[in-house]
Amino acid sequence: MLFKPLLAAGTIVVAFGVVCILIGTSVVSPKEDGEGFKIIGIRFLIGGMVSITLAFIARYFLLIKYLLKQISYKGKSGDKFSDWHKP
Repeated sequence: MLFKPLLAAGTIVVAFGVVCILIGTSVVSPKEDGEGFKIIGIRFLIGGMVSITLAFIARYFLLIKYLLKQISYKGKSGDKFSDWHKP
């Protein structure tokens, strides 16, 4: 449900971050302004990566929840009949 919007937003933010980094490293801008563009670009790059990661977590949340439940069942000690109640 949230996969496409988060992925699109993350892609746009990553692209903007790359453009900011390119502007900061180009010889057109002065040195003082270039450092600011690089810092802002890195922040946008990290934010975009987080958004894309959240998109994939939202997409596969049910699968992750199922796998964690299976791992927790295998980690229980005792035999498989210890949870049963006597009538």
